[in-house]
Amino acid sequence: MSRPKKKISDPERSMEQLMNRAVSLFEEPYDDRYRREKNLSSLRMVAEELGTTILRTRKLLITAEFYSTEMSRAVREMAEAGRTEQDIMEATGLKKASVNSYLPYKHLAFNLDETTVNADRHRVFRKREKAVEELQKRFDLPNEMEKLWLAIIAFEGYPFKTAGRRSREGVEFKYSVSRRSGVGGRHYSGVNIEDYGNEIWIESGGETRKKSISRSTVELGYKRAREMSVVKGPKALGILGAGSYLYPVFLRLGVCSAE
Repeated sequence: MSRPKKKISDPERSMEQLMNRAVSLFEEPYDDRYRREKNLSSLRMVAEELGTTILRTRKLLITAEFYSTEMSRAVREMAEAGRTEQDIMEATGLKKASVNSYLPYKHLAFNLDETTVNADRHRVFRKREKAVEELQKRFDLPNEMEKLWLAIIAFEGYPFKTAGRRSREGVEFKYSVSRRSGVGGRHYSGVNIEDYGNEIWIESGGETRKKSISRSTVELGYKRAREMSVVKGPKALGILGAGSYLYPVFLRLGVCSAE
């Protein structure tokens, strides 16, 4: 005789934990009005990891304010305006289950307080997107290089991936920016950013490699990427060693495109 299923004593707490797990696996918020790195987890990947459906995963992320699309915003707006489920289905062409998945949970005891991990992630995401916007506004203006380094600082710790070669998959990496007290970038002649040095350190495989890239090299690669606009690979930057790491960074910052 099989044992009866164990009752969940605190279903709201259990759901909160599940949502936090979904957010952690999803890594960064998704908003279709902004660009998101392709190598980050998809809804399907998170759903498979959680052992649940894509619809439920989407609902969890929407509840955490970690997922936003034109459709989710439209469905939520109609629901908040008092439109019935049937009305929304007819207006969007969605089935009942899909409509439900685009709306946040109503009875989940969860509040995105500024001290939560989720809120911190969301704040970092917004900070990065703002840095990208500020850089693009300053193209060809006097403080362009200052905005570039501020954007580089904003993406410290971001999960990048090199382009790879033929059948070889790219290498995942992150970078850290040197601090003023460090030895990196002492000879940089441009405008310094308070508390930060002028060098980035590449981190891959959980360890910091003995690989650094100076701010001057970053700026050189940046200028070449801006001049070309379309950069079909890291070699085109003409910076041996550093190009493979700077290329995905420049793509993410919108400095150039791959095609």
